[in-house]
Amino acid sequence: MKSAQLFYKLSFLVTLLTMASRVDLHAQTTVSDYATGLTLPIGLEIDNQGRLWVAEQGTGNNDSRISVVTTDRMVHSFLTGLPSEIVEGPTGAQHLYLDANGNLMILQGEGSNLLSESVLTISTAGYAPGDTSRKLDDLKAIHKIGRFSLSRGARTTNPYTLAVGPESNFFIVDAGFNGIVKQERCTGNLSVFAAFAPVRNPTPVGPPVMDAVPTGIVFRNNKFYIGGFVGFPFLPDSSRIYEVDLNGNVSVLKRGLTAVVDLAVDPRDGNLVFLQFGRFAFAPPPPDFRPNTGGLFKLRSGGRVDTLAVGLNFPSGMRFAANGDLFVSSLVDGKILKITFPTTAVTTRPNTTLPKNLTLEQNYPNPFNPVTKIRYALPKASRVVLKIFNLQGQEMRTLLNEEKSAGAFEALWDGKDDTGRQMSSGTYLYQIEAQGLAQTKKMVLLQ
Repeated sequence: MKSAQLFYKLSFLVTLLTMASRVDLHAQTTVSDYATGLTLPIGLEIDNQGRLWVAEQGTGNNDSRISVVTTDRMVHSFLTGLPSEIVEGPTGAQHLYLDANGNLMILQGEGSNLLSESVLTISTAGYAPGDTSRKLDDLKAIHKIGRFSLSRGARTTNPYTLAVGPESNFFIVDAGFNGIVKQERCTGNLSVFAAFAPVRNPTPVGPPVMDAVPTGIVFRNNKFYIGGFVGFPFLPDSSRIYEVDLNGNVSVLKRGLTAVVDLAVDPRDGNLVFLQFGRFAFAPPPPDFRPNTGGLFKLRSGGRVDTLAVGLNFPSGMRFAANGDLFVSSLVDGKILKITFPTTAVTTRPNTTLPKNLTLEQNYPNPFNPVTKIRYALPKASRVVLKIFNLQGQEMRTLLNEEKSAGAFEALWDGKDDTGRQMSSGTYLYQIEAQGLAQTKKMVLLQ
């Protein structure tokens, strides 16, 4: 059950062994340092101003904190004094979730502090970079997830990350309990939503079964997708990405992966992207996760895995920006990396018969979170305007306003308005105007 903490302890021990990294990139992908000087950064969030919110675990001396990286790449302190303890390695703030109202939820890891093993909530309203750091007295709410998990038979507990699912309830990954805890948004009631069975260890080294430790989680198409790694001996190619339905039934979506520590949905194409922390090896001694063996990969339909970048040095968390750029925390190096891909928000669908009239298809998926595709087709060249409205008729986002040739196309909407602000759950309208005609359809965003 303590595989997650051991995992990070081992990586922390190699800090002095590696300060330089070699990154091999997929064609046209670029990786650059975005922010430095952080202390064991893991979780990331992005607000509507493009600022990065970073969870730093600290050194084990109650110095975990939340920092903000502004678009000029300067690091500012937001919240200090969070618990940071040595639990098989430094453990403090882990992952973050920022809601549409500016409430920041902090997943606090294993420990003996009264705030440990909890989900903490603090308002970011009124904060400006350079302000005096917020203190623990500013916390709005403390939800003791660990206490609940232990009461349900867990030997250890480690609230790690969360996703928002149906009815805006929270689904919290407990990497000590090896399960998902559901927290009802309105009442705060907790229940066990899903659990992950151990994985057989085919080697004589270590226990006969390895913990299936859940890590990253995303919700889309009315299903949860959970990444994970296996416990000691941390066998390569033994980790999995799981699919969990709305009733908590667990199935394996993809096998043969290694040390998956985070998941995200690529806003450009809707595919799952996952981080590989590193590869564990016994030789040469000492047994450890090897530096510069992390990577970034994409899982496509049919199970194909594309390599986006390898040679990353202990990547631990990630968040996509609205424009498709990806920010990745590098745990041991104390950095945030910016990964840029060749991208376009609107693509042509090849080999499609042209329609006789302007057509606008139903978006897919629907309902959706966090991204959906809107497909349309033009019988002849025309200026195309594609916009998103709320039910009051207020314009929220202009996805497209340009000349297009005849053909079939698709556009992506990431649930944000023109300012980059995340829209709340609800029904929205999308409308296309072309050739003097207009068509409108409804879609549902779930947060």
